[in-house]
Amino acid sequence: MSCNLPKKHNKKNYETSDNIINIALAGNPNVGKSVIFNQLTGLSQTIGNWPGKTIERMEGSLEFLGFHFNIVDLPGIYSLSTYSLEELVSREYIVSDNVDLIVNVIDATNLERNLFFTFQLLELKIPMILAINQMDILQKRNRDLDFNKLGQIFKLPVIPLIAVHGKGIHEILEAAIELYNNKDYSFPDLSVLLTFGKEIENKLTILTEKLLEYPDILRKSGYPPRFLVIKLLENDEEIISIAEDVKVNRDLIEMVDLFRRNLEDFHGEDIQTIISSEIYNNINKIIAEVLIEKSHKERTKINLVNWIDHLTTHSFFGYLILLVVLLGTYFFTFTIGDFLGGIIDEIYSVLTELVHTTFGENYPLMQIIWDGAGGGFFGALSGVLVYVVPFFFIIEILQDSGYLPRAAFLMDRAMHSLGVHGKTVITMILGFGCNVPACAGCRIMETEREKKISIALTSLIPCAAVMTVVMGLVGRYLGLGWVGFLFIINFSVVLLMGRILNKFMSGRCTELIMEMHEYRAPNFEVILKQTWLRSKEFVYKALPIIILLGIGLEILVIFNILLPINTILSPITVFWLGLPIVTGVFLIYGILRKELTLVLLVLFAENMGMTLVDLLTPIQMITFSLVTMLYVPCFATIIIIAKQTSWKYALQISFLEISIALLIGGIFHFGFAIFGIF
Repeated sequence: MSCNLPKKHNKKNYETSDNIINIALAGNPNVGKSVIFNQLTGLSQTIGNWPGKTIERMEGSLEFLGFHFNIVDLPGIYSLSTYSLEELVSREYIVSDNVDLIVNVIDATNLERNLFFTFQLLELKIPMILAINQMDILQKRNRDLDFNKLGQIFKLPVIPLIAVHGKGIHEILEAAIELYNNKDYSFPDLSVLLTFGKEIENKLTILTEKLLEYPDILRKSGYPPRFLVIKLLENDEEIISIAEDVKVNRDLIEMVDLFRRNLEDFHGEDIQTIISSEIYNNINKIIAEVLIEKSHKERTKINLVNWIDHLTTHSFFGYLILLVVLLGTYFFTFTIGDFLGGIIDEIYSVLTELVHTTFGENYPLMQIIWDGAGGGFFGALSGVLVYVVPFFFIIEILQDSGYLPRAAFLMDRAMHSLGVHGKTVITMILGFGCNVPACAGCRIMETEREKKISIALTSLIPCAAVMTVVMGLVGRYLGLGWVGFLFIINFSVVLLMGRILNKFMSGRCTELIMEMHEYRAPNFEVILKQTWLRSKEFVYKALPIIILLGIGLEILVIFNILLPINTILSPITVFWLGLPIVTGVFLIYGILRKELTLVLLVLFAENMGMTLVDLLTPIQMITFSLVTMLYVPCFATIIIIAKQTSWKYALQISFLEISIALLIGGIFHFGFAIFGIF
């Protein structure tokens, strides 16, 4: 079957140009797609969500040899089933008019698993390039590939890559241009390349002929007939739904069901296992032809890497190392964040004194512009961004080196009891630095259910700003013992929340499927780019809203609206929580920045000629810190939660956490009052 590749002239988006090539990067997780994407596009990237979906979409562009390339980095997936949102959006996008060709990125050290996805992509009849990445690691294992043989087998361009060093990147673009200009391109003959058993092939042939009687399903789905037939046999939900929508004759569905039962009875396995086994049989034959085994001499470096791998996943030492990594990450983030935050705060103080000296402290317009907008801006920098950037930097190092997947593996069993798998540990680690990037990181979860549970749990992790309040108030005046008590309560709430959501949210937790690639030296050029890509979401999306919120709060102060607010909140703050009436306003300010609750308390006490010990009793200190720990995270986190899910869910989480904080705070207050511990 031949195909004129430049089908794009008919596309509505690019009708006026013949030199635009649209590429989809597709492959398993952790094969180096993101590295290739960054190498190709540099900073010409945009991040958004797929239309109608919460899965992140990475797009970029570049110019090369007179051609304009539009590149989309598809989510890393293992197959073209519809078990996850990532698989669904990838499959739908690949067969859309937005793709001219696919660059299938393959990990050279895991050919068997990666080529399974390759065979599924071939079924879609889209022009494709095979990019074989991590050749340096394969060669360190004294192995190599016969690329000429591989190209002859697949009848496709095959490019060897070492993406982290940029080797092979230009060759991908050159191959794409050559493939694009090839008017005589013909797809590989899958009947030769992928041969199922005779009983399966016979049934596929019959079903394909039957399916051709229903052109509506072919037109609506956009998939080739053979791919549709295989997915019908596999009982694919999306394909079944399309068939029902176009009112396919019941005879076809009944024939599919009959053939599926016949095959399962004949092989004694479910249909997915049968088809997968047939594909893997073909893959193993190909690997036997193209994989070159060199000397079996072991290298010290490989043995060292294997030893480190064993140690970091050990049932005892693995957890000790995880604890050290967590503490090291935490102290690094705080050291850098506190240092930079102190500099920014000092700059803001100097500028504030200059502004107040020049324009006066009570000039309303300057209060709105400087104290409101300027305070919000500098507050976001010194209170959030200085922790976000170094934390993401460390996380990218851990990710690029290969450690994070091992941490997720260690915690997988424990996290299943909360309705999620081990990947949630990664976002929780992020949460200790800042809830904003942590909740944004929950997009790595496979299902919407797991993402929502992960967001709820991660938003309860005490961030750097909360730590400031707890250590500056309870730690300073009551001792570290009471700090530990507060953390026990906090993490008990996290566990309880997980159990409740796991029980009442429909669906079940998926198994952890995560590639643990070999440990390797981090590529700091890639790490810096990834750190910026992660951080700029806060800069572009959350920062403007924080500034607007700062302006709004300053207006409330100017018009003396906060005093009535304190009075309105007094039944909660004074009666239920047993706090001074002024804390109502301070807790509201905490939505902007949690540490503002403590800062405002100190300022108020100083203005009254008092100390915090004079203003708050020990019970009030603990209650105030406890409520601050548990109630809704900062407004920037709420925005990110809404971006990842919906505003409805973000508000539900906010209401739930405020309720939990007030409930526990009130119980704590009345418990101490009744039993008179202090």
